[in-house]
Amino acid sequence: MKRLIALLFMSAIVVALHGQSPQGRYASRITPDGTIFFINPQALGALANIRRFEYDMTLPSWTDSVTINFTIESSLMNAPENLKITSGDRVYQCDDFSVLYTDIKRQHYVIRVTSRFSMQDLIQIIESASSPVFSFTQNGISEEAAYKYRVWKKERKKLSDILQLYVYSKK
Repeated sequence: MKRLIALLFMSAIVVALHGQSPQGRYASRITPDGTIFFINPQALGALANIRRFEYDMTLPSWTDSVTINFTIESSLMNAPENLKITSGDRVYQCDDFSVLYTDIKRQHYVIRVTSRFSMQDLIQIIESASSPVFSFTQNGISEEAAYKYRVWKKERKKLSDILQLYVYSKK
């Protein structure tokens, strides 16, 4: 009997540690216009030519677009150009983006950018098993940020659950 209880206790711990609940990954608020979902900041670990990349999202239920803000830390001060997200064989070009601010951190620049993508594009990106790759250029230099494969598997489930809540809130 003690062995069974110990086994059940250990199983509960394993399930709790490996659960992929979106709780803590987002916040939602009800406004007079509808519900707004905030996807908390997430740093990406697979980087090319930049020191740090972090993004967050805002999904208002009364529009068909999503705001994706991201922060990069780079040795270049130039504003990012040619912003796109690649997911599998699909490329989602963003023409609606602007720099919010540029700051100096030690010997690097921190640049905060806001961008807008269609909600349909975001849904397709999250439904893809391929990790999304944020890419852009700075002063002609190609830069990228992506999830590491195992991290994307877990994150994709959380984002999918949040999107289901978002879609439900639009009804």
